[in-house]
Amino acid sequence: MVDVFDEVEEELRQERYKALLKKWGPWVGGGVAAIVLGVGTYQFVEWSTKQRADSASDAFQAAAELYEAGNVMQADSQFQALAESAPRGYETLALMRRGDIALSQGNREDAARLFTQAGEISPEPMIRDLARYQAALAQFDALSYDDLANRLEPLTEGEAPVGLLARELMAAAALRDERWDEARQRYQLLSIALDMPEGMSQRVVEAQSFLNQRAPVAAPAEMAEQPADLQEPAQAPAETAGQTAEQEEDGQ
Repeated sequence: MVDVFDEVEEELRQERYKALLKKWGPWVGGGVAAIVLGVGTYQFVEWSTKQRADSASDAFQAAAELYEAGNVMQADSQFQALAESAPRGYETLALMRRGDIALSQGNREDAARLFTQAGEISPEPMIRDLARYQAALAQFDALSYDDLANRLEPLTEGEAPVGLLARELMAAAALRDERWDEARQRYQLLSIALDMPEGMSQRVVEAQSFLNQRAPVAAPAEMAEQPADLQEPAQAPAETAGQTAEQEEDGQ
């Protein structure tokens, strides 16, 4: 997921995203005087928001560099400060980085809480879906297949960026819980996806190989219901015919 965060961090530096944040100024109306005052207020908020966004961008980059240098706890402290004071976009990313740190330290409950919080406040659909996926991934061992499916199914609708990841996680949950039919169906659908990354493709092949070799396959209903005395013996017809001919020769 590092590449995704790098792309998001770069995008947050672009004017398109900053322009989006600028639109959150208060609406002021009613009368000519109020309109004039509103224009002045909006301009101030626009400038203030830009200043906060630039400051948050620098702080986020500094915290990310600390993390890359191995100063994990110091980076986490700075990400926490950003989550408490930065504009909504950087608050979301700071929460997600804190979730990554918690997950790397084995604190899955804390990680899930941070990812969930990020998903609830994110102004960007891509980041919101990614946060929800990460929350489900952090709780993978604690959630049943049905619970995971309920959380992840919405992420597979339309052209959600994490749709394939969500489908793979549901397939893995079905395999884990020995729900063989669901696992086969989900991995089969994944195997025909045109935009599947190479790493995921390899995991799908390995999962399907496991299912083919070890997972039980239900026998046809008619075979299951057929009494044992009506089943044909495993003996080959030619061998049976040979034995009958020998018996006839002995009798002559």
